[in-house]
Amino acid sequence: MDRFEGRYAAVTGAASGNGRAIAEKMLAEGARVAALDLNGEALAAVFGEDPRVLRVECDVADERSARSAMAEVAGVFPRLDVLVNNAGIVKFGTFETLPLAEWDQVFAVNSTGPFLVTQAASELLRAGDTAHTRAVVNITSVEAHIVISSSGHPQIHYNASKGALLQLTRALSVELAPAGIRVNAVAPGYIRTPFTAEALEQDEVRGFLLDRTPMGRIGEPEDVAGGVAFLASDEASWVTGTTLFVDGGWTVY
Repeated sequence: MDRFEGRYAAVTGAASGNGRAIAEKMLAEGARVAALDLNGEALAAVFGEDPRVLRVECDVADERSARSAMAEVAGVFPRLDVLVNNAGIVKFGTFETLPLAEWDQVFAVNSTGPFLVTQAASELLRAGDTAHTRAVVNITSVEAHIVISSSGHPQIHYNASKGALLQLTRALSVELAPAGIRVNAVAPGYIRTPFTAEALEQDEVRGFLLDRTPMGRIGEPEDVAGGVAFLASDEASWVTGTTLFVDGGWTVY
C-alpha cells in the first residue's frame, strides 16, 4: 500500500516498541518520517542511514527540546501531514506512597509532552498538503478509560495521565478542525513492548491478561501501527475527536 506516498510524518518515541512499528509502517506505505526519541543512539541503531528517515533527539517533556526538534524537522521537511504522539512512560506505585516527583514525571511525558510537541509542530501541520487529510494521532491507552490495577500493577499516575491525554485529544480536535487538521487517539491494550516484557514473563500476569482478552492473544506493536495508519490516512478523512481501541476486545467486558 502507498497511502502516505509523498507525505511527511513525525513519530515520537520512535526508537522502540509501538513507536518503531508506527514509523516503520509509515515508511512502508511511502512516507518520509521524522523519528523523534530521547535516545539518539537507539534511533541510529534502528534506522541506520535510511535516507527516508530524519533522526531527531527530543525530550518531549521539555519545551525547548520540543521546539528545537520541530525546528530541525522544518529545516528538512517542507510540511507535516501526520504527527504521532507516541512517547510515553510507565511507572508503578500505590497511591499512599507515590512520590510527587514521580507523578510529575509521568504527567510531563504522557500528557504535557503531546501538548508541547503538537504546539511546536502546529505551523508545519498547517502547511500540510491540503489535497490530503492532515492528522494528529495520540497514543493513549485502555487505561485512559478503565483501571486494570487488579492485574497487580497499581499505576494511578499512568491512568490519570492517559485520561488527560484523551481529553487533550478531544479538545484539540475542536481547536484544529478549522485548519483541516484531524486529531484522534489510538488506545492500545496490553502490547508486547519493552515496557511490558517483564510483566509478560510472569505466568500469573500473562494468564490474567489472556483470560480477559476475547481475541486470546497479547497484542503486537504492528497492531497499534495499523490502527494509527488508518486514522492518519485519507480513509479516515471525516473522523476526528474519537478513540480507536486496539485491545483485542479487552474493553468489551
